[in-house]
Amino acid sequence: MSSLNRQQADRLVQNITAVEQLLAEVDEDGAEEILDELYLLITKVFEQYPQLDREDED
Repeated sequence: MSSLNRQQADRLVQNITAVEQLLAEVDEDGAEEILDELYLLITKVFEQYPQLDREDED
């Protein structure tokens, strides 16, 4: 079961699709800029939820 509600999941999919479309339109420099922005976004997620930044324990 998803932790996102239907509206949130739809918004996430829309944003992922938009990034994928943008990626198809840019060159390597544009792709690097997208990667930089995604890295900053992931960093913000880990700052807000530091418990997510842990090694997988098997």
